Amino acid sequence: MTDELRASNADREAVVQRLNTAFSEGRLDLAELDERVAKAYAAKTLGDLRGLTIDLPAGSASRPGLKPAPADQGPPQPPATAQNLKQAALELAHSRINAKLERDRQRVARRRQRYEMAHLRGYGGSVAAWASVSLICFTVWLVAGLTGSWAVPWFLWVAGPWGAVLLMRYLSGHSSR
Repeated sequence: MTDELRASNADREAVVQRLNTAFSEGRLDLAELDERVAKAYAAKTLGDLRGLTIDLPAGSASRPGLKPAPADQGPPQPPATAQNLKQAALELAHSRINAKLERDRQRVARRRQRYEMAHLRGYGGSVAAWASVSLICFTVWLVAGLTGSWAVPWFLWVAGPWGAVLLMRYLSGHSSR
């Protein structure tokens, strides 16, 4: 039951201090210390913290003059009353609901992103056709202008309205959500 209780910052700091002591005694290497410290700061429950120091001795007997510290038992536990049990159940339910809500938010965000990408891909053919025709018209106008007959930029009458229609379709598709 105590392993399911939420860990406090003081609990996490005590475990990190114990890990640092084990590192200074040579019981952990630097990579393992980094890994365990990261897990300690990410721990949610006392059970998560307890697993990080289970293979370490309770105290430091290798340094003279120091008494071994008592085993890490976490914070003192209040007596199990109905109110405490209700509070623990509420906290557990609250954390599960929050986790489910976060998963749902992420799922909706992924779906929205896929929808937007598919929506944009639907415009790819129309935009490519518009760009191709506009480029051909511009090239014809430019060649005609270079040969001596600079006229009104008539290619804009082809590219402009068609581009405006594509833009309005795109914008109306995005604002309808």
